[in-house]
Amino acid sequence: MEPGRQALPLENASILSEGALQDGHRLWIGNLDPKITEYHLLKLLQKFGKVKQFDFLFHKSGALEGQPRGYCFVNFETKQEAEKAIQCLNGKLALSKKLVVRWAHAQVKRYDHNKNEKILPISLEPSSSTEPPQSNL
Repeated sequence: MEPGRQALPLENASILSEGALQDGHRLWIGNLDPKITEYHLLKLLQKFGKVKQFDFLFHKSGALEGQPRGYCFVNFETKQEAEKAIQCLNGKLALSKKLVVRWAHAQVKRYDHNKNEKILPISLEPSSSTEPPQSNL
């Protein structure tokens, strides 16, 4: 281990190693309590370094219009600041929920290796109710 570097908790070490392959210092922070404010979250993040960009997202339409979406994105000035935020905040309780903090670039990709196509989550698959039933005659 390099001098001056702390050992990481095991669950955060894999998250940090994903970021080593990525360019940038952008984090995704999820599982936000609906009562947490943009101001308080920004103040919390500023403890880890200079926040260059902060995107706190709200629902734009529907029954939840104007309410927080439950996640945000933050860009830190350095990778070290972003790593420290992951290390310290991931799994920590913020109001009533445990924060999930990851590299924004780390996306879960699933492929059907037989067809070499992406598998969509069930909620994104075309609905069978919009297509006429097909018979196998």
